[in-house]
Amino acid sequence: LSSDPSDLMLRIYRAESFVGLQEYKTAIEDLNFVISKMPNWPEVYFRKGKVLQHSGFVGDALQLFLQCLALDEDFLPAKLEVERVILFMKLDDCLCYSLSTIELILLLQSLEGSDVLEPVSGSLNRAQSAHALNSTKDLAEEDGLKRVSSEPLLSGQEKGALLKRKLSFSEQDTVVCEEGRNKHKKQGESTKRDVTLAFGTIPGDLIEVSDFECSLCMRLFFEPVTTPCGHTFCKGCLERCLDHAPQCPLCKESLKEYLASRKYSITELLEELIMKYLSDELCERKRIHAEETAEHSNLTKNVPMFVCTMAYPTVPCPLHVFEPRYRLMIRRSMETGTKQFGMCISDSQNGFADYGCMLQIRNVHFLPDGRSVVDTVGGKRFRVLRRGMKDGYCTADIEYLEDIKVADEEELKKLRELHNLVYNQACSWFQNLRNKFRTQILQHFGPMPDREENIQAMPNGPAWCWWLLAVLPVDPRYQLSVLSMMSLKDRLMKIQHILTYFSRDQSK
Repeated sequence: LSSDPSDLMLRIYRAESFVGLQEYKTAIEDLNFVISKMPNWPEVYFRKGKVLQHSGFVGDALQLFLQCLALDEDFLPAKLEVERVILFMKLDDCLCYSLSTIELILLLQSLEGSDVLEPVSGSLNRAQSAHALNSTKDLAEEDGLKRVSSEPLLSGQEKGALLKRKLSFSEQDTVVCEEGRNKHKKQGESTKRDVTLAFGTIPGDLIEVSDFECSLCMRLFFEPVTTPCGHTFCKGCLERCLDHAPQCPLCKESLKEYLASRKYSITELLEELIMKYLSDELCERKRIHAEETAEHSNLTKNVPMFVCTMAYPTVPCPLHVFEPRYRLMIRRSMETGTKQFGMCISDSQNGFADYGCMLQIRNVHFLPDGRSVVDTVGGKRFRVLRRGMKDGYCTADIEYLEDIKVADEEELKKLRELHNLVYNQACSWFQNLRNKFRTQILQHFGPMPDREENIQAMPNGPAWCWWLLAVLPVDPRYQLSVLSMMSLKDRLMKIQHILTYFSRDQSK
């Protein structure tokens, strides 16, 4: 269209595309442009009528089908659509839709000789239809009506009434909500709002919260996003579904490319409509979301637990996350802003160990298939007080551990001496390792931290102790016992015992 704006067929093709995207207003704009350029083209009126029919504006659509027949009485698709509409409509319904005299003539003429009229209503048989045809012809001659208007003849007020008179199936009426999608509403339900669209005014009793509910959580849309296949969900709901399978939850169309890009753009029009017309419900929805976020943000109650490996304060712990439950857990940790979760080793009796270490997320690299590589580093140590479960992953109420500080000067002096001795022993052991092992350790954990002057400055003691404990090939249960210690002296003695054992093997 940019290169050839005068190509009307391109306008028609684009209008069809907009219909497929349920963007009916934009489709109408394209078709109106074509009509302004070629007002005697029957097919354009037919296509515009189909758009209005999809939108639920049956009366307007019927008028356009008749306009099409006024230009070409042999236009078969328009005849079929008129017959289909009249199957469910009485003659007085046509009058309620404000059809002009000539339109009624065309309507009855298009149905003459067909089998449509008889089953519609007992009050509309062939004799009466012929009488109606003659009467309307007389009226047309008296009024001097020569053509059908190129636009629907409904006033704004009549269009508002039109929505209440659409085709009825059982006890439900098809209505058009702000998204342009067809919905169903039970008779007798009402609200207190009025919405104005391009096609007319929608009475307030047709606006329902249920029209703006996520099909996954059955609650009001919160941060609504629309998939390439045209379905809309809450952002969080869609992400949880994509944790399990890269398909649309409704139509099962593949969303692999959508998942790989992770561009969950908010559907702004839908969000604005909710803010404008469902403000009270949105406030309540935000309140609930804030409560849930606060619950996930608590770092002592119901703390998320990653049951996998040993983690230590200040030591890097890269993770490959592929299980759906942990995808959800990592995402929640990022969304709440805490960027933290607990790490414990498994326990056959209790599910996971009584002691663990908090991990701080430094970076997350998402892979195209939904997996992620998470760069974390160890933080505070903790003791588990109570275990729980949340959406498939483990949680725990915890209390944090800190080393007990030594106040006595003499004891502190002895502690420094022990610290320096064990540090030198650790450096000697590391330097005596084979080049292959030393290189692997450096690549995975980085260099050994330097010795600290103030050994009681940090709540977890000197960082080199934890680095060494992470690289030593020791049974995890033994490592766990060291992690739980709150005495630096006891921890140094444990490490010294381990180094003495391994130094003997090196000497052999």
